[in-house]
Amino acid sequence: MGLLKKLTQLTSQNGAMDVVKPETVEKPKITYHEDGYKVSEDCSGNTHNLQSSLGALYQAFEKKCKEDFIDQERLKQPYIAELKGKKTTLLNKDEELGRLEKKVDGINVEIDGLNQDCRKVKTNPEDYLVDVDKKASAKFWIGISFLLPLAAYIFVFYISTSFSAFFREFDPDTSLFQGMFDPQALSKAYEAGWLELVFILFIPFVFFALGYLIHMFQEKRSLANIFKIAALFVITFVFDAILAYLIDKKLYDLNKTFDSEAFDISVAFQSVSFWVIIFAGFVSYIVWGLVFDFVMKEHADRDKIKAFIKERKEAIFEKERKRTKTKEQVTKIEDEVSKTKTRITELQNIIDGFILPVMNYKSLSTEYLQGWQHYISSALRMGRDEKDALLQECRKTYDKHIKDLEIDTDTYQNKVYTKTL
Repeated sequence: MGLLKKLTQLTSQNGAMDVVKPETVEKPKITYHEDGYKVSEDCSGNTHNLQSSLGALYQAFEKKCKEDFIDQERLKQPYIAELKGKKTTLLNKDEELGRLEKKVDGINVEIDGLNQDCRKVKTNPEDYLVDVDKKASAKFWIGISFLLPLAAYIFVFYISTSFSAFFREFDPDTSLFQGMFDPQALSKAYEAGWLELVFILFIPFVFFALGYLIHMFQEKRSLANIFKIAALFVITFVFDAILAYLIDKKLYDLNKTFDSEAFDISVAFQSVSFWVIIFAGFVSYIVWGLVFDFVMKEHADRDKIKAFIKERKEAIFEKERKRTKTKEQVTKIEDEVSKTKTRITELQNIIDGFILPVMNYKSLSTEYLQGWQHYISSALRMGRDEKDALLQECRKTYDKHIKDLEIDTDTYQNKVYTKTL
């Protein structure tokens, strides 16, 4: 271990350490090979001494590396440069993360506003420029309560009057009301044949379709549509007049005498029952059409609110999709920030620690071992086999020393010892 001691002092022949003043004594130059040879000579190549000598050699080398600030600065330069880059990256990521978090907060505010719009538009539609009547919902249900019974009445009326006008045979005792309404109209039509049944069943739907067309024409006011509406009313009135004429004629023929005039249009116009049948159907149909038109208009107002809410819901869906995407970006950047901070900590610990030039140490320690073995093979007095065994033991001791230091690899030049170590 003479070379290690001579890093700061010289060793006298009797082993005493004499401090040498640099200004008065020139430090002798000695190689690691020579140092290994001399120490091996002092202890007759004992492997236990080799183990402790290698340990001292490493400690002296490590201390010298730690105290060589200029070399350490050079070795740490890549880590210092990486640390600066990571800090810059961290600042940029923090700024980006802040922008994305503000973006998420803004989207949350927008979603809350859209949800409030969906709740408030029903009570205050004018605040959202939705032109509807606040009482549209109540009027709609009131109209429905009138429309359904009227529709049922018209359905029964036209089934019965159609059957009575075209297929029924009246009895002499049949009254006007009985002539208009026959409670067994469907069963009698079924017995008469499926064509009769289909005819009287679908007659009411013709009138309902006419009422729907009138409503559709009224939505777009034009001179052509006015003529169409008028034509539909005329058609409905004419059909009702035909039904009334046929029913009234059957009733008239049952009660006429030999001196009674033949039933014709002029007689029908003078008959009260003729006009009763017309107005029982046509007037109720007009009322149904007006109520239907009213209900459809109120429903249109309800649809405006529904359309407004649907639009807002679609906007909410898009905002939520955008928020989810932004949150994914936030999570990704947070992971990157976390990894960057971890790496910054690692780099700082490296910079605060020291770097050991592994290959340099392995080179000088190998040279030291060669000097140690040189003495054994050339000057130590013992048999050849014993020398070979001792040389192998020295090599094993050296290999164990290198392995214990965890530098038994040729894959890297420098080994980093962080501050925590």
